[in-house]
Amino acid sequence: MIQSIKRAFDILEYISSNGNMVRLNDIAAALNLKKTTVHNFLYSLKELGYIEQDELSPRYRVTPKIQYLMAPDVNYNSIKARMRPVLEQITLATNETAYLSVQMGMYFRHELISEPNSAIKISLELNKDFEMMRTAIGKIFMANSSHLRNVLLNKLEGAERQKLEKELELVVQNDFAYDFEEYEKDLNCIAVPLRENNRIIGAVGVSGPAFRFKKAEMDSTIELVNKYII
Repeated sequence: MIQSIKRAFDILEYISSNGNMVRLNDIAAALNLKKTTVHNFLYSLKELGYIEQDELSPRYRVTPKIQYLMAPDVNYNSIKARMRPVLEQITLATNETAYLSVQMGMYFRHELISEPNSAIKISLELNKDFEMMRTAIGKIFMANSSHLRNVLLNKLEGAERQKLEKELELVVQNDFAYDFEEYEKDLNCIAVPLRENNRIIGAVGVSGPAFRFKKAEMDSTIELVNKYII
């Protein structure tokens, strides 16, 4: 066991389970650690944003950021059951392919797909890993994860990197993403984040042939998706 990791978690557990407003001396005594050792851990955890020091007293508390270490409590079977009729309604209204996608680390998968009854339609594969880059779905996940964004941006250089950085800033501001024939020629896509308890649990996308799924149709579809999922 790596002792430094254990000590960091011991300190967090002690603070959160003992009133969440404790002194450095109390932590050191309870955990049998030197004060200087506790101070160094507290400084690092404070710099990372997981604890903060009270403004009026020399006491420390755990911040809400600690919640992001917990995976969302999501039952994907129930999410899929809830989203199936939603995707069908979106497809019926737009005559385009609608889908629910989830993040799988550096990749994403389509978990649920609704296709229109049309001679010309977009067919997607379920349970297959897709790369994030140049996709509307990927931009949603990248915009909402600094770790993912930094790793993928490091693969780009110059103007291409700057272009994507600016686009991800817009995704954060607007809460939706476009793909104008970036991933596949003649294919346009939009994506909107799906949240539960203020945590992203997936993304809803809609794809269509570029000749008919143009900017105006994409914008109206974004409004429609937001109407159904909010």
